[in-house]
Amino acid sequence: MEDWRQMDSFIAATHGENHAIRNRPLFEWLFLRNGNRNVANLLVAYEDEKLISLLGYIPTTFRWGNEKVVGAWLAHWMTTTQHRFGIGVLLMKKIIEMFPVVAGQGASAMNQEIVAKMKFQFIEKIPKVVFIFKSAELSRTFGISLPPGNINAIDSCEQPNKVSRITKEIFNPDWTAYPSMKYGTLRDGAYLNSRFINFPFFRYHVFIEGPPIAPAICVVRIVDTKEGIRVARILEFFFPENESGRSDALLLIKKCLFFFKESDCDYSDFYCSSTGYIDFLNRSGFVEDEEGALPSLLDPIDRTRKFQNMELFVSADLKRRHPNCENEFIVTRADGDQDRPNESFGRAAK
Repeated sequence: MEDWRQMDSFIAATHGENHAIRNRPLFEWLFLRNGNRNVANLLVAYEDEKLISLLGYIPTTFRWGNEKVVGAWLAHWMTTTQHRFGIGVLLMKKIIEMFPVVAGQGASAMNQEIVAKMKFQFIEKIPKVVFIFKSAELSRTFGISLPPGNINAIDSCEQPNKVSRITKEIFNPDWTAYPSMKYGTLRDGAYLNSRFINFPFFRYHVFIEGPPIAPAICVVRIVDTKEGIRVARILEFFFPENESGRSDALLLIKKCLFFFKESDCDYSDFYCSSTGYIDFLNRSGFVEDEEGALPSLLDPIDRTRKFQNMELFVSADLKRRHPNCENEFIVTRADGDQDRPNESFGRAAK
């Protein structure tokens, strides 16, 4: 962090004066998670003492079958224009030497080309479902036609059970009841508290339904876009995959939809690679947005990137012990740095 001024200037030069992570509190929240406030989770390259490339990462505990492994979610990969031919590959080689699991979202075309050569698995389109509340407004704004959700099914619901802190008394899951989450970020109480409840920049709503050993969970953020569209972005939705778990999940999602409707949202969306959870929401009134009709990026709304992608590296040792792990990896929009302040955040606290 002694090099903060050079890093700040480098980010401005490569990604613009108004890039959100030039805000030092946000930068520190992303990259100072190793207990040492003087050293950031960044791999960097210098030429003649000048910073020319930067690869950020978030150390993350992953559930890997019956194991726990420490891996990393990638967060920002920046290189000066004149050095974008090789140096980034060296940083990526270094990160996969450091961690047995490395994953990232929102890869650029150049990033995709590099990771393909390094035998990363790449998912071009993370499945996405939406629940439409105001189809006419969305049609006027985006020129799209998606069927409205069944509002009548939620009109008689009550508000969902919101929690202000995750404790073992309310959330102490038996992970064997969640087979869809066998491989991916360990979404335990410590993670939920750190990632959502204690997040210093956004207000997340964390809702729980069911017993502590097997609850259904929904985490949402209400996004007010400058275009006037209000979105209930679901960041996490998971539940025990048994009869009682599905019953609790159905009650929870109905309560949440009622909350979104009462909050005057235009629509809700959820990105997740688990076909089980996506299919459940399809049966609950959501529809798949297979063409990317509604925007992936909301701050600002940017319709040039229609889909959310994901790249994944798993070490040879882990793949030997867990042969199908790459295909069973679960990712949501909350993983990594994909739900963070952007344009609206500005640089007020720099």
